[in-house]
Amino acid sequence: MTIAWTPLPYRDGGTAPLREDVSAALETRLREWLHAAVLRHGEDVWQRVAIRCDLVLDTEDGFDQSDVDHPERLAYWTPTEQLLEAIDALLDLLPLPMPTVVPARPGPPAGDMSKPGALRTLAAGIYAAQAQQHIVSRKPLQRLLDDACSRYTVRSDGRALVARVDPAVARTLKASLDSADRPERGSASEHLHEAITQAYALVPDPVKAYSEAIKAVESAAHATLDPKRDRATLGTMLGELPKIAHKLVFEIEGADPQDGIEMVRRMMLQLWDGQTSRHGKQRPTRKETQAEAVAAVHLAAVLVQYFSSGAIRRA
Repeated sequence: MTIAWTPLPYRDGGTAPLREDVSAALETRLREWLHAAVLRHGEDVWQRVAIRCDLVLDTEDGFDQSDVDHPERLAYWTPTEQLLEAIDALLDLLPLPMPTVVPARPGPPAGDMSKPGALRTLAAGIYAAQAQQHIVSRKPLQRLLDDACSRYTVRSDGRALVARVDPAVARTLKASLDSADRPERGSASEHLHEAITQAYALVPDPVKAYSEAIKAVESAAHATLDPKRDRATLGTMLGELPKIAHKLVFEIEGADPQDGIEMVRRMMLQLWDGQTSRHGKQRPTRKETQAEAVAAVHLAAVLVQYFSSGAIRRA
């Protein structure tokens, strides 16, 4: 997701760089939002955020803490480098707005409160209004992150912070997810979704992202390349592909009918060989880097789309 507003120095060309850190100006406003959100949500949420982020909200210098409540401690004593992490943890705990329920039929007249239906309608309205009072809006937080050109944004479901993705890239990833959401492609869509989530999380998990990317391709390609093998892996499919290459076609015709099939094979091989943490060995196992994981996710998304859409298929 890009920033709608462009800073003046970049309006004549170029792209404004997204900030990884929390600027001094943004820090003040984020702490204010965090304080208000914790106060509004309830007394126990500060403790859960502190535990999730391993925050010790006490001092050891004899400072009198009696007049500093815990929401204030969480908001103003959290180190700057952990501020986004604390907000990310809090977003997962905050309730989301309830959908508006439209009555199927009109209720009784407003003046006729003797009917049980009218009383139930009134009670439901009061309960909903009280519940909505505890809802903390994500919009002010989103505005702060946008105005500060932060690399991070509120996830679409409101439950976490994630790294921004260019809208064109996001549409491509969504197209792959949608195309894979069909029974014959197994759990390809779920694995690809998890790979994207882990690759672009506030605290990404490159190893999990890369692993899920491979699983997504395995699920998408299984029915096309190795349907008779129940435990087919990307490795076994790569072994099978040369044997059945003559039975496969690729949507784009090249100078040689096998050019497209060979391209897909090499993409799969790159993804398979690039996973450094798959097996243990005598030398220390190297974990995938964040850059490798992001590249693997996007490579997997293309492969998933090829197999799910039928761009590569049996003749």
